Amino acid sequence: MPRCLRARKRWAAAGGVAGLWMLLLVGTHSIVGGTALVLLIAALAIGGVLTLRCFGIDRDHPWVQRAATRPWRDGRDVLQLALRRLNEVFVITPSGALLAPNLVELRMNPADVASLTQLMELEVINSSASELYEGKVAAHGARLAGAGPVEVGVIADPAVPVGRYRLKQGRRANAGRAVAGNGLAPHHDGRVQVTQSVAPTLATDVMTVAAPSPVPLLRLVTKGCVAETRVSGARAGRGSDVELPLPDEPTVSRVHAEFTFAEGEWRITSLGRNGVLVNEMPFVDEHPIRHGDSIRWGAHSGALVSKVEVS
Repeated sequence: MPRCLRARKRWAAAGGVAGLWMLLLVGTHSIVGGTALVLLIAALAIGGVLTLRCFGIDRDHPWVQRAATRPWRDGRDVLQLALRRLNEVFVITPSGALLAPNLVELRMNPADVASLTQLMELEVINSSASELYEGKVAAHGARLAGAGPVEVGVIADPAVPVGRYRLKQGRRANAGRAVAGNGLAPHHDGRVQVTQSVAPTLATDVMTVAAPSPVPLLRLVTKGCVAETRVSGARAGRGSDVELPLPDEPTVSRVHAEFTFAEGEWRITSLGRNGVLVNEMPFVDEHPIRHGDSIRWGAHSGALVSKVEVS
């Protein structure tokens, strides 16, 4: 989770508590009474959570998992929510300035994309989203990360739960590796493969939405626990909505890293505040990983370690 988003959620929680305290203060006309009621409500909430856990209902329970996917949202609801939060992809530089990527991937579940494209052409959706994103860049005084146009593309991603979305910085596709409009993409050996996707292919040399070629299985072995995936963009952490769950350790963030497969190799990108070491070495941005590598989830020597297996 981006640091600015975590800070925003903390401020929202603090604002909610302060607002509740003010309402109770007005209702009771007493600072002591209002404070006591806030503490009572907090105690009841904590007691309710502990009671649910006693009955085996925690964040990993199917009921909670289903509620977390927001199944009541359709494709339009997901799109509107994501468009309101396009600025979440902005990066804060060490000088405090905002840096905005030129290309943004708005990843949604294929079912949500399918329901969306029944109402509107994907090209129209992408064009409208790009205009809105360009407006947000100007409104926040952000600086574009590179030259070229601003583009936002909706991408069908089975790894995203129904009713949810994921915003990522996009990458320009090489014109020699994809042919727009005909659904063809060449293999590394020159053979052409027909690709399929829920959404139509975007313009050549911008972003391409196509079914990925077969991805080797990535497996993380941690303290006897095994998590595995073939999905590029899979996230690892101790949170309940990641594709590669890790043991609940203090050094492990809820979303600690992301694994992507590109150009024939798996790569890891650190997302957690505690950092990641590959074979006991720190890295910047992303780092390739191979079979037999070790990943330490934190910078200190006692942090959790996973062994990498690629089949």
